[in-house]
Amino acid sequence: MSRVDGGNRPSIPPKRSEFERSERSDVTRDSKPGAQGRTPANPNVRSFQGRSDFEPARPTAGRPTPPQTQAVKAPPSPADAESIAQADMELGLLEEFPDADAQSGIASAMLHAHADAPVSQNRIVERLKQDGRLESLFGEVFREDNPYVEQPHKNAIVKALDTALSRGTVTGDDLRAFSRGTYAQEWQQIGAALGTSRK
Repeated sequence: MSRVDGGNRPSIPPKRSEFERSERSDVTRDSKPGAQGRTPANPNVRSFQGRSDFEPARPTAGRPTPPQTQAVKAPPSPADAESIAQADMELGLLEEFPDADAQSGIASAMLHAHADAPVSQNRIVERLKQDGRLESLFGEVFREDNPYVEQPHKNAIVKALDTALSRGTVTGDDLRAFSRGTYAQEWQQIGAALGTSRK
């Protein structure tokens, strides 16, 4: 019975190319004992030196330093940390009073109580801004006939906003937007008081 490959004819091994033969002889030669420490037969073959022959030489000295990223804010001092924690705790009291007049009175009283601690004052302003209550609460403080507010409270708000502006917590764009909002008249008063305090 004949096979598909031509029956019983002896199969002839395919001819190897010249390259395959020389490669095979290199493998057998290198596998012999004592061949490990030898240099390659081809003088153009060298071990890798860490850079390409096509790459220009790198200068070893005077390499430019990568640009430094802006430093992370240093953690607050223990006194400032305690003051911030106190402000956060006091801000929790606002939730107990649903009335906007009462909340504005409490917020301004807190700022007055922290008059000598600009870090905690800034924290109060920052949190009120994050909560979206800064515009309305400070507007309520400057609203005419608010029974919960006294002049020192208004002064505390102006001082706290001045600190917040210098620290970037509140921006001039925020103030302009508030002066066109629901409490436009009150925020115009605040802006005028801020302008006076900054002179």
